[in-house]
Amino acid sequence: MSNAITLCVIDDMKSVTDGIARQIPWADYGVTVIGTASDGEEGLRLIRTAKPDVILTDIRMPHLDGLDMMTTLRSEVCECKVIFFSGYTDFDYVQQALRLGAFDYITKPFSIQQIIDIVMKARSAIEAARAEERRLEAMKRRVQESLPLLRQELFHLILHHKTDWSSIRPRWEFLQIGLEPRSLSVLVIEIDHFAEQSRALPTQEVELIRFSMQNILEETIASFTKGLLFRESSCRFVAVYQACPSRGEETGLAELCREHIARYTKFTVSIGQGRTADDVSGLPEAFREALFALSYQFYASGNVALLYDDVAGSSGPLPRYSKDKEQELAMWLRSGNAAQSTSLLEELFRELSSGQALPEPIVLVSVLSELASFIVRVLLEKVPYAELHPLERKLRERLALPAVSLKDLQQQLVDLARDGCSLIESRHRSESQLAVNEAIRYIRAQLHTELTLNECAKHVHLSSNYFVNLFKKVTGITFVQFLTQERMEQAKRLLLEDKQVQDIAAAVGYEDRRYFSDVFKKTVGMTPTEFKTAYLKGGKAPDPS
Repeated sequence: MSNAITLCVIDDMKSVTDGIARQIPWADYGVTVIGTASDGEEGLRLIRTAKPDVILTDIRMPHLDGLDMMTTLRSEVCECKVIFFSGYTDFDYVQQALRLGAFDYITKPFSIQQIIDIVMKARSAIEAARAEERRLEAMKRRVQESLPLLRQELFHLILHHKTDWSSIRPRWEFLQIGLEPRSLSVLVIEIDHFAEQSRALPTQEVELIRFSMQNILEETIASFTKGLLFRESSCRFVAVYQACPSRGEETGLAELCREHIARYTKFTVSIGQGRTADDVSGLPEAFREALFALSYQFYASGNVALLYDDVAGSSGPLPRYSKDKEQELAMWLRSGNAAQSTSLLEELFRELSSGQALPEPIVLVSVLSELASFIVRVLLEKVPYAELHPLERKLRERLALPAVSLKDLQQQLVDLARDGCSLIESRHRSESQLAVNEAIRYIRAQLHTELTLNECAKHVHLSSNYFVNLFKKVTGITFVQFLTQERMEQAKRLLLEDKQVQDIAAAVGYEDRRYFSDVFKKTVGMTPTEFKTAYLKGGKAPDPS
């Protein structure tokens, strides 16, 4: 059984009230008898006190009959089901009772089963009414819970599409917007650098941060004027509020919101504000103006409140930089010179911002994006895409952020140039090492010849000038010093094998024996013969390496 319903019985005949109240096992039917009364006045007091769901009452009773009792109950908005029983055959009273809203009636004499059946009928009606009430309450709760989202959807429509008041008025009133449809201002509020700062945080913590910031903003707006705030994206809020021109504070609310976020959280916000819309049809333009004003936080790196009137019409000419400097930058990039590349980039940045008025942020972002693409193209001439891809991806992710600043973007370009040069320099070192290693192998194989620097450079496919500098850079000594050193080491080994000095001189590339001996003494500190005598006749042989 579902929840029990309550029942009271009113009749001036005690046998009737006792029979109905005590002889029927009401508990088996989910019914609880909460009292009986013997006349209308006593019954009315019982009903007012106990508030039963079902009333079984006679029509004619002393002091106050059933019809008068029911009339009184209806004036008190009683929701109970009233069932009359009557012994009269003309039904005049019954018809009057039904007009008053009686649930049903039963004529005397009646059986116990008739009473049970009619009460069960009332019970079913009550349960159906309660179910409907619960359904309506649940629907009402869902509507209430959905109001923020429904309001957001309405304002998303209003802010992006021009509309007139008559078409949206029903929804405006149903959603209890609470704003007058005139003198409305728009704020676009963006959390500075939120994507980067929240990337490593758990989802729940990110949601808590946004929730707390929304509360601060809503309380700030409520302290200032009537308004609605809703989220437009993960890091952006939009506020529509009743403008207060009489206060003479065009940016007062924006500044207050910015200040409170900075004071009560570890984050900052940038805020763009459009001009006041005369009515709802002007909100799309006010929203676009707020977005335009917000875009100028690009130059401030955040924590600013910007008014459309302060930035509109102030844009400078299309930013340009010297193509000669661009080509010079390409030269330094190709050579892997990070210091010169980044220094030249700084010069280009100064050229781009040298005008009297700042260009629109979107224009400067476009120019810097093109410069980034140029740098990538140059680096790809020297570095495989697989190695450069992580640097390019990092830059593209930065460009895609909703609140990228000029300072951040310039730093990303500097990082791209510097890290790209490091990749080129690393490849240069690797290629240089390979070339020098091959040259050393060739030198050691040609010690018996009159080997020249030009021959060695040609073997590793490098120019003589480049090779001589590269060889010293990698080995720390000149080509001639290395060749002499290798020849003398080979000469030592041959001397320890008891070869003749004349033969050794020829084996290490010297036709003149005397000249060989002079070079050997200058390098080793003794003549070939002295070296041979020292280490083959009682001396300890040196390590030929």
